[in-house]
Amino acid sequence: MSKRALASNVLEKLGVLRALEYFRSKPGILIITHHRIGNAEASRFDRAVFSASADALDEQIRYFKRHLNIVGGEELAALVSGRQKLTRMHVAITFDDGYLEDYRTSFDILKSNGCSGSFFLVPEYVGTATVPWWDEIAYLVRNTSKPRVVFEYPAPLTVEIAGDREDAIRTVLNLYKRNDNHDGEALLRELREQVECELPPVERRFVSWEEAREMKAAGMTIGSHTQTHRILGQLTAEEQRWEMQQSKRVIEENIGDSVDSIAYPVGIRGAFDEMTERIAAELGYSTGFSFYGGVNTLECLRPTNLLRIATNPDPLLFRAETMFLSRAGWLPY
Repeated sequence: MSKRALASNVLEKLGVLRALEYFRSKPGILIITHHRIGNAEASRFDRAVFSASADALDEQIRYFKRHLNIVGGEELAALVSGRQKLTRMHVAITFDDGYLEDYRTSFDILKSNGCSGSFFLVPEYVGTATVPWWDEIAYLVRNTSKPRVVFEYPAPLTVEIAGDREDAIRTVLNLYKRNDNHDGEALLRELREQVECELPPVERRFVSWEEAREMKAAGMTIGSHTQTHRILGQLTAEEQRWEMQQSKRVIEENIGDSVDSIAYPVGIRGAFDEMTERIAAELGYSTGFSFYGGVNTLECLRPTNLLRIATNPDPLLFRAETMFLSRAGWLPY
């Protein structure tokens, strides 16, 4: 059992978690990030992008509704801009990439709970069977018969492939995310040439424009995740501007409404910077979302860098983390 799980069990047995549920929350916005909803173990691709099963997502939303206030759309924008005063902790639920599960699963769960969420789309993926770089890397490393892969770009690295291969997949993905990787296709070519296996045929994997319009009409927010999902921190200012401007234009043309929110691809520190935020604001994005953890409190709330967290798939850890983040703004471990 991990230290985090052990601490949560102790807090539960002592009654601390139940007590916290009756405490007044700290003013702020807790923003949750999801990518894919479903069974990770059944996936041939990147299993780390699965954050919850359908049942777990439904239960998490029900828990949020009991103890916090779920916001989205105009209400979230008003809280971020200061037009609406923050007097308690609110929760916003977001989904990156636009996988088909967004429409077939997450959309239905949000509707059944009377909630709205924000969905960040990549126009080049919309309606397609695209296998993006993270899914391709995961598939090739998981299915190769080779004992190792040797990379020269963006830095020399030998990756040993053994066991369940998840560690090797994470290692290659981390190599791809390096700030000095200015040519992701070069890294993928090195990998493809060595693994001696190919991607399988796949059906449509991402939501269509028609589905996105239906979600928008039902009260969901549709935002940008850039035009091609390239990591902005690896790009020049001109390339970043094109990624954000083009995606905004294409999404607006296809959903028939304005787009004023963007989730920076990958979203960790280094995947974007202050220049990225300035360009986003210049292009008309009023909110920008990162993904390296934290709670947006009165002392720490920047519209162009709204902090987001992932939920824990373990129900007790999810409950503990939600309570401590919403009541204290920090975790006890």
